[in-house]
Amino acid sequence: MDQPVEAISNNLRTIRESRNFSLDQLSELTGVSKSMLRQIETGKSSPTISTIWKIANGLRVSFTALLRKPVVEAEVRAFKGETPLTAQMEHYRLYPLVPFEPQQSFETYYVEIDPGTVFKGEPHEGNTYEYVFVTAGKLEITVETKTFVVNKGEFLQFQANCPHEYKCLGKKAASGIMQISYLR
Repeated sequence: MDQPVEAISNNLRTIRESRNFSLDQLSELTGVSKSMLRQIETGKSSPTISTIWKIANGLRVSFTALLRKPVVEAEVRAFKGETPLTAQMEHYRLYPLVPFEPQQSFETYYVEIDPGTVFKGEPHEGNTYEYVFVTAGKLEITVETKTFVVNKGEFLQFQANCPHEYKCLGKKAASGIMQISYLR
């Protein structure tokens, strides 16, 4: 089983069981079918980014609460050291870097988007901000109805409780660091 799939499987089962939810109840909360939830919990299905967001929002947990692996004291890791979460036929790749922890209230990802690819981000719950630091290429980021062009070496900060989308501009893939911050 791939590491992210194994972590998602274990974390989903642990959260569901700790709350005494049946798969039927979890399905009702998240809008994800009972059979899909069962496949995720048993590690037989690798969920899409949208499915993980639906589950996280339904359970009112952070996205990385489902991706979290056991904590280590110190570790050097590559941005692309894990199997990515993918969308848009694998033209949008999201690599978990720093999982959410209640004492730090943020999570961090490395993201790659191929030319011409558009990814629609799910609105986040509550008072949540997203920071996108572009390290290569150029991104067009639309937040509700306002569009921003973010070049290499620039970043965009926005309140993420509304629809937002990312589009890679240019002929080469765009990449960057994405941080999601949960303000209290």
